Amino acid sequence: MANLKTRLTDAICSRARPGLREYALRDERQACLSLRVRPTGTKTWEVRERANGFPIRSTLGTFPAMGVKAARMAAVAFLAGDRKPVKRSVTFRELCDHHEQRHAENLKPSGLRTYRTYVRLQLLPAFGASPVDTIARRDIVSWFERYGMTSPGGANRALGILSQMLTSAQRWDMLPPDWSNPAVGIRLNRRRAIGTFLSKPQMARLGSVLARRSHIGCPAAGVLEALLLTGCRVGEILSLRWEDVRPDRLRLRDSKTGAREVPLGTAARRFFNSYRRRRASARGRHKVFQFGEAVPYERVRTVWLSVRKEAQLPGTLRIHDLRHSFASHAIMAGESLFTVSRLLGHKRIQTTARYAHLADDTLRASAERIGMLILDQVEPPARRRKEPTSQTRTGGGAS
Repeated sequence: MANLKTRLTDAICSRARPGLREYALRDERQACLSLRVRPTGTKTWEVRERANGFPIRSTLGTFPAMGVKAARMAAVAFLAGDRKPVKRSVTFRELCDHHEQRHAENLKPSGLRTYRTYVRLQLLPAFGASPVDTIARRDIVSWFERYGMTSPGGANRALGILSQMLTSAQRWDMLPPDWSNPAVGIRLNRRRAIGTFLSKPQMARLGSVLARRSHIGCPAAGVLEALLLTGCRVGEILSLRWEDVRPDRLRLRDSKTGAREVPLGTAARRFFNSYRRRRASARGRHKVFQFGEAVPYERVRTVWLSVRKEAQLPGTLRIHDLRHSFASHAIMAGESLFTVSRLLGHKRIQTTARYAHLADDTLRASAERIGMLILDQVEPPARRRKEPTSQTRTGGGAS
């Protein structure tokens, strides 16, 4: 059914089936109007005209969102100049280039690298050659499920980037106004809580090892100790300057979620004051932790492997688990999720809840409190005190 010309009706358009190649159904009543049916099943209304001797196809909308009658009226209005023209659908690869140019200035270098990685390795191989308006929901779902089998979190992140791109394309008039984003509403993969946290004995052993190494001038040990006491990220501590270490807080100029301040507890204040006294360059714009010619993170990681072994900690424990430990012990100490979320610099409280683990003794204590609360409702304390007395008297009489 290649480029068939007929008097179009909604029924004819509904029965049009996708083929191996795209084709057009041209309307006899409105000669410039046609319905283009693509192999993906997408059906779009197009107006054909000529400019400077070259044919131009402009998109009006999609079927069935726009019926035949509405498409004819839109075509007349468009040709009369009363309708804002919709640009010819670009390929997804072209959209990627345009999207990066307009959004790159809003991303940090690390965020831009991550964005480009998802686009290059996942989105372009799946959708690169497809016109944007031909990307159907079933295509996205199929790709998302395949990717999610190997990387659930990565699939969620890539889907978010794809959805943002398509929404931007419509805002930039690359898609018709009545177009519906096929990436919206797809259920995300559940994210597993990863990582672990240190128990109190493990925390004590680690603290002892770090304090000894930090005291003899090991900057990597100082970084690890600061992470344990503040719950900050590694990059936030490595970039910290003395001018940003205030008496009661740290001023982070550029964290993952933007500039923020981290309140310091007594132990953290003592650590930074002690570390400042031991460092000759602890003033002005110098970084708090200096590593000379060594790569800071690699040096910290090397020392971490040694410290982990010396403190007899699990071999799977990561540096980032120090942040997890900070969150978990704060929750177990009675702090609310909201408070811990603010301390960690999370934008969403759900992120904090995802790895705020609890120790078994804390869970047992909670179960005990809840059990007693329920027991007080079912069997009041006064009644529980009387019954043993009654049983004692009965037992005494029998003897």
